[in-house]
Amino acid sequence: MKVFVYGSLRKNEVNHHYLKGADLLAEQAWISGRLTEGEFYYPFLINDPQAITYGELYEIPPHFLKKLDYLEGYRAEDPSSLFYREEVKVTTDQGHHQAIVYKWGKQEAGRQLPEVPHGNWKVRQLLKQECYYYLAYGSCMDQERFQIGKVDHLFQNMIGAARLDDYELRFSHHVKDGGRADIAEKKGAHVEGLVYQVEKEALDYLYQREGVFTGGYRPVVVEVDLHNSRKIEVLSFTVIHKKEDLTPPLHYAREIHRGGGPHLTAAYLSQVEKRFHQLQVKGFDQYLKESSSARKGSD
Repeated sequence: MKVFVYGSLRKNEVNHHYLKGADLLAEQAWISGRLTEGEFYYPFLINDPQAITYGELYEIPPHFLKKLDYLEGYRAEDPSSLFYREEVKVTTDQGHHQAIVYKWGKQEAGRQLPEVPHGNWKVRQLLKQECYYYLAYGSCMDQERFQIGKVDHLFQNMIGAARLDDYELRFSHHVKDGGRADIAEKKGAHVEGLVYQVEKEALDYLYQREGVFTGGYRPVVVEVDLHNSRKIEVLSFTVIHKKEDLTPPLHYAREIHRGGGPHLTAAYLSQVEKRFHQLQVKGFDQYLKESSSARKGSD
């Protein structure tokens, strides 16, 4: 039996312990529906075929259903239950599933409530904070464009390198001159990046830079290992409509390599270099030779 969760049952949220022992099938999953918020700590999901709600997909043992029904205030024989249970289609980057989900019983009242931005409760909760962590895994690991845009002061507090498990680095966002970086779920893989501590002032720049306003990327909250010492939740971005990997331009590949080079592990950096060779980034070999010579010259 599968269940889709979007609020307090999600990873690291207050009621996630109800899913202890469940199997996480997809951390990036979504369904049709509008997520709204009221005066309580949990959101309300209501029917809306034009909206999308993001959450997580789990495989649960049948006996979990009773305690989830209790938590959600669902009673099959009571039409006035706080929430009701329904089977819906859940989409992930790996395919489609059928799962149960709990929707708010007061659908009409829910239409009057404010919508949760981006349909993602965890993003909403994180961005309520005055400052938060941001994971850069692509060109934002490099400072050059921060300096050109005169926003480098917003990204001075670089905490260090971090590892995101069960994701892989992709180049699935297509723009005019080539592919752009993305993270996609893949069991056993990992992505490395740099974690910045940023304040709200940085958000508009990140949304513009990451293509949120143009519908290319969406914000997500993921958990990373920081310095192999502790886990933290961070804001990052993933491509909405993923395509086959497309060769990135040299200037973009250079930003990733140059920005991450001093901080990422040698094994991961070698993996990134291999991927750029596979994608046949024109001029990348020459860049590596020049950067290697420059490092030797400075020694």
